[in-house]
Amino acid sequence: MRLAVFPVLLCTAAMAAHAGIAPNLARNGRSAHVNYMTECQGCHLPDGSGQKGSVPSMKGELHRFLTVEGGREFLVQVPGSANSKLSDADLAALLNWLLPKMGGITADGFEPYTAEEVALYRAQRLVDVTGTRAALVAKFAQPETSSVNR
Repeated sequence: MRLAVFPVLLCTAAMAAHAGIAPNLARNGRSAHVNYMTECQGCHLPDGSGQKGSVPSMKGELHRFLTVEGGREFLVQVPGSANSKLSDADLAALLNWLLPKMGGITADGFEPYTAEEVALYRAQRLVDVTGTRAALVAKFAQPETSSVNR
């Protein structure tokens, strides 16, 4: 009887994790900087400057998403974040490192992401990434540089 219940419990836990209810707290043991190098840097480059015309810059401007409604969620839901192989805990740590390091905000200038928050946002997939991003950027107070805009 116990053996028959175990697969059901595993399946239930997996479904809960997929729905964003149970955050994946497993850490890969690497620093946020190393996770950035393995998960982000290939497209966003070591300094976060991106590639003009194809990959938006994060350098000095990422914090702007935190200033508009829906922007905080977007930073987790954008495909490079949401689809990364990082756990919710590692993605939270990466974002908490990235925003002060490259995003144009001080370490004490924002509320750090939690694994639970990341799990919740990851469970809500973006349908129109480009349109959502454009709508958020349009809400920015004033452009700081041209690379993050439109």
